[in-house]
Amino acid sequence: MIKINLLPKKVRREAFKYDLFVFCLGLAVCVVLAGGIFVKNKFDIRALKGSIATATQSIVAMTPIYKEYLSIEKQKKELSQRLQVIDNIKEGRALAARILYDIPTITKENVWLKRFKKDEGVFELEGRSLENESVSDFVEALSKITYFKNVELRNVEDVTEDGIVVKKFLVQGSVGQ
Repeated sequence: MIKINLLPKKVRREAFKYDLFVFCLGLAVCVVLAGGIFVKNKFDIRALKGSIATATQSIVAMTPIYKEYLSIEKQKKELSQRLQVIDNIKEGRALAARILYDIPTITKENVWLKRFKKDEGVFELEGRSLENESVSDFVEALSKITYFKNVELRNVEDVTEDGIVVKKFLVQGSVGQ
């Protein structure tokens, strides 16, 4: 039987020295590279901290300006609300004048009005008449006016006022431009 030994009898020291040299050189390059990255990160952190300090100072310096901006926005909101109220009053003023002009023109001799109430686009009108036909004519004429919508005769009843039997009526509807 033949024995073959595949292991060398002597390890070459030169190959071991070369491997050790390559390992040490690689380790040194890694240490230098890690040191460079560390130093770069240290400088970046210092620069970012400076930027944060500058931004914080800018924010502190702009705080009075921001407070002034907020007060101006609040005043602007209040003014816009006031203007809206003024516009609503102007709109309502023209409509009220128009109502006061139109209602007497459609009212007949034997119909008289006791109360007219208008709230938020809804009106309620109470009146008296001597006969039912006059009430229906009045309601029909009222519904033909363009800014009165959904005009309804809610109630008609006989009441005695000053010894005379009259028809008390109630009309409701909506008012718009």
